[in-house]
Amino acid sequence: MQAASKAKISELQAIMTKMTLEVCCIAALPEFGVRWREVSQAVRNARLPMTSASVARILCRHVAKSLTAEDVADIVATLQLKLVATQTRTWHLLRLEGKQTDEPVGVLARSLPHRVRAALLASRARPVRPEVQTVKMGDLIYISLRLVSGIRDGSVLYLAVPPGQDVALASSLAPATLLKAAVQGLGYTEYVNANLHGRDIPSLLRISDPRWNENVDHLAQPPEYAPVPTITKNGIDYTNRTYDEQYVDNLIGPNPPLLTDLNITTTKSFFDPSRLNKQMNLTIQLKSEDIAKSLKAWVSRGALAPTSDFFQIYHKIKSNKITYSREDSD
Repeated sequence: MQAASKAKISELQAIMTKMTLEVCCIAALPEFGVRWREVSQAVRNARLPMTSASVARILCRHVAKSLTAEDVADIVATLQLKLVATQTRTWHLLRLEGKQTDEPVGVLARSLPHRVRAALLASRARPVRPEVQTVKMGDLIYISLRLVSGIRDGSVLYLAVPPGQDVALASSLAPATLLKAAVQGLGYTEYVNANLHGRDIPSLLRISDPRWNENVDHLAQPPEYAPVPTITKNGIDYTNRTYDEQYVDNLIGPNPPLLTDLNITTTKSFFDPSRLNKQMNLTIQLKSEDIAKSLKAWVSRGALAPTSDFFQIYHKIKSNKITYSREDSD
């Protein structure tokens, strides 16, 4: 039995230390076949603080004595993928086309690593060793894959796949070979970049497919803007500020998708046609932790009208890059 190297044990400990204590307990402990009661007792006996770093330290002592190098390598790959699944990162949405198989989630999860490895080996002329790892967390299957040779290790590509949906989310669009192999492993022939990216996977899926949206029928048409005095806890608001905030909340809808950047291209007439009777090409870039919240805050401060085209755009958004014209919204 070949013991794991110190470098591999250190890598395992570093991965677990990066996790929160809750994620470490839920995601990591099942990989070692131990219970939280035993681990927490060992942490207390060692007089260590109850943190993920302490749990990692205790478990790595156990690993160094009882698991083989191959077992440790598998656990490192699995926990690295689980860490990715719980961290915030930018995901790019891909539309999958040419469906060839339709399998249950369990069958897909078991056969996926073998299929992806076969597709990677078939697409490479030089000798390489594909490393593929899958894990199911919540409603998604997460995949990590890379190519390893005797010279160097390739970059890792991560994917998140909602079973039964013709979409996938990739951590990068650059490694075309890895993407193609992953798409083939999922049972499709090709993929199309949807030009939609963000850090919140549920938001991206809701924008891409209305079936992921709890409010599918929300506002097929924008409501009429008819400001009236509004009763508040401090009296009657004649400034329309409260009405504007309520109007925007109703327009955007409950729990709007979370996007961090938006690129809008449009044309607009010059404000004084008597001076210049031409159309101007405009490009607007919005960057924020949450664009919907920023738009609402601008209305609350009076910096943006509640009838602004920004809200019409956000209401019908399908991509981070939009070409907008007023005629499209009529």
